[in-house]
Amino acid sequence: MKQPSLIQSLIPIVLLLALIMSNVLGTNEDTMGGANQLSLLISAFVAGGIAIFNGLKWEQISKGITKTFSNAVPAILILLMVGILSGSWMTAGIIPTMIYYGLEILRPEYFLPATVVITATISVATGSSWSTIATIGVALIGISDALDFSPAWTAGAIISGAYFGDKVSPLSDTTNLAATVSDVDIFDHIRFMMRTTVPSIVITIVAFTIIGLWSDSSAVDSSTVAEFQTVIASTYNISLWLLLIPVAVIVLIIKKVPAVPVLMIGSFMATVAAGVFQQDFLVSLNEGQPLSWQKTYELLTRSMFGATEPQTSSESVSNLLSTGGMMGMMNTVWLIITAMIFGGVMEVGRFLERITTSILKRVRTRSAMVTATTGSCLLFNMTTGDQYMSIVIPGKMFHRAYEKKGYDSCLLSRTLEDSATATSVLIPWNTCGATQATILGVATLTYLPFAFFCWLSPLMTLFMTWFGIAQQRKSGNASH
Repeated sequence: MKQPSLIQSLIPIVLLLALIMSNVLGTNEDTMGGANQLSLLISAFVAGGIAIFNGLKWEQISKGITKTFSNAVPAILILLMVGILSGSWMTAGIIPTMIYYGLEILRPEYFLPATVVITATISVATGSSWSTIATIGVALIGISDALDFSPAWTAGAIISGAYFGDKVSPLSDTTNLAATVSDVDIFDHIRFMMRTTVPSIVITIVAFTIIGLWSDSSAVDSSTVAEFQTVIASTYNISLWLLLIPVAVIVLIIKKVPAVPVLMIGSFMATVAAGVFQQDFLVSLNEGQPLSWQKTYELLTRSMFGATEPQTSSESVSNLLSTGGMMGMMNTVWLIITAMIFGGVMEVGRFLERITTSILKRVRTRSAMVTATTGSCLLFNMTTGDQYMSIVIPGKMFHRAYEKKGYDSCLLSRTLEDSATATSVLIPWNTCGATQATILGVATLTYLPFAFFCWLSPLMTLFMTWFGIAQQRKSGNASH
């Protein structure tokens, strides 16, 4: 197979972006429901055609797709577990309880900055943005609805805080991965990264403080909040005992128990709690008829795999407390599969290699090197749909170049995190962007402008590099 030209390598990417934009602007339907998936398959088909034209065999393309898809299996498994968890926690009254007591504590004037701090704290402690968003994040979305805040604002605040923790926690897989690929000590990596991460999170908190103070939601009627709590309390048995389950989940994550077992344990605990605490709610789901053990089993299992739609006196509360279980995650799973197909063809066809090689040939200075690294991470986030590949591939590709130039490897590890980890959640077809949009019920492009921390992170690393701030060197005096 001959190496593709730069133009050939760019054609599938340009086509994909054009199709995605057409979907956003030209269809009134949910693009997660099939439009984006079709765009990814069409782009993969075009990329495959170019690869075959260059001499690649279909068997090689198929093997490349299979290899790339295997990287997405853990994300899909976690996504299904999150669907089970959200359904069981809602039926058990755990999330409604968190919303109920959250409304007692969180006031409109500081709700948004508090959301950033809360999710950041939990994410640092657990090292997992996904678990934080799937548990605390869902509850905060519910609280924001009662406080009449825009879901886009709240989702942006939740994601900003959660991904701060994902970047700086020594328990985070992406933090360890970036340090490992760059061959630096994990704590040296975190300390060096704080120089860009702290300013980004401070700006984010200030921005949400201003939004909260200027928003009409700061003047929300307390009776509205009380009414919201009353509806929840009349539907579920609200109990502080239920909060022991999320506490147990957080402890297990801190103890470094793998995510999938933790999510399943949390779901089973919630299912038992639903049978103990929510008998009246289960009766309401059974249209008021007495429960047999068979019907109880059916309702509890359905809450994990299918739709659960409580009927309350408030339509907004009913919509908020409705869940889809595993079935509610299927559009996202479908999107991830098609994204992996596109990424597999792009990799095995050597299109990504051709683009990055072309970039490296034009790198002459430290600023250009960091800019190229940032651009490559964004490119891989868009083309492979996977944040891990967006860390590993550019990390391996640029590591030798950084060493050759005499740049500190911490500069590479920091750039990988600022550019790959933080931006993965901003791309609709990336595993992170698709998953968080599904969990929070807010489209990726809707929350993107308000996920301040995530798009500030790469801008901050570029700003500091271009102005020569916080740039350690091993040796030499390369120009800027």
